[in-house]
Amino acid sequence: MTPADDARPAPTHIPTAFPGAVEFDVTSKTNGRTYRIFVYQPLMPPPETGYPVVTLSDGNMNFPIAAAMGAMFAFQGGAALIVGVGYPTTNPLELMVMRTRDLTPPTPIEAIRPQPGMPAPAPENFGGDAEFLGFLIDELRPLIAAQWPTDPARQVLYGFSLGGLFTLNALFARPSAFSVFVASSPSIWWHERALLAGEADFARRIEAKEATPRVLVTIGGQEQSLPRTLPAGYTEESLHELMTSARMVDNARELGERLAALKGADGYVARFHQFDGEDHLTAMAGSIARALDFALRP
Repeated sequence: MTPADDARPAPTHIPTAFPGAVEFDVTSKTNGRTYRIFVYQPLMPPPETGYPVVTLSDGNMNFPIAAAMGAMFAFQGGAALIVGVGYPTTNPLELMVMRTRDLTPPTPIEAIRPQPGMPAPAPENFGGDAEFLGFLIDELRPLIAAQWPTDPARQVLYGFSLGGLFTLNALFARPSAFSVFVASSPSIWWHERALLAGEADFARRIEAKEATPRVLVTIGGQEQSLPRTLPAGYTEESLHELMTSARMVDNARELGERLAALKGADGYVARFHQFDGEDHLTAMAGSIARALDFALRP
């Protein structure tokens, strides 16, 4: 029998759906932007107080990983509602522009370094983090609570890279807005580490026992070294210069250690974790698992 004799029509392709997951679009009253919201509800019933809610920025990218890990954690580590906040597009360039607008603080345009393959910096594409945080807390949170049983006392914020910068800015500005803050591979380098201007007031509030957040900062151990594959548009020299000035590993470790040293009220916890052998490309997946462990298990 020849291959032609056994020819058969190709099977019909059906889009994959993750059990328990839905998505919908919401237009914010705060900033007028439309977000695509991804929600995973575990098969396990909620606790009496409702599901803890894990809210992730960059939902288009990290929601599938978080939903899969959430399904596993529901059986032993604790059932939680996983909420990814993304954008109604599948265009990678559009996603990058939209996320940068939401995840960065107000920044002088001359302080923003152009990136290969990205549009030239424009004021409207940066500096929207306060409005985005307002959307998450004042609009999205009650919308989710109206449709799923949730625990208002167990709200988790996770962000990766620029999302980690956003998470830390949210922590310093509104430390009681979430019960747990997880900053994965945070871009502390942004605008000459301007984030750290808010650290002293945050430390004062913690030591005055005004807030008791639980904080986790993670980093890949290789995030300060040249990756095995260079990103498009970079040479070894230009990327080495960028990574040396960014100090991704050092910045994350130093901040994590300072936060861990603060003496706050019972309930305040700050930890740092380094994923040895992982770079910026591979550290995210492990950090989501560690975030769920930190947020959901005693």
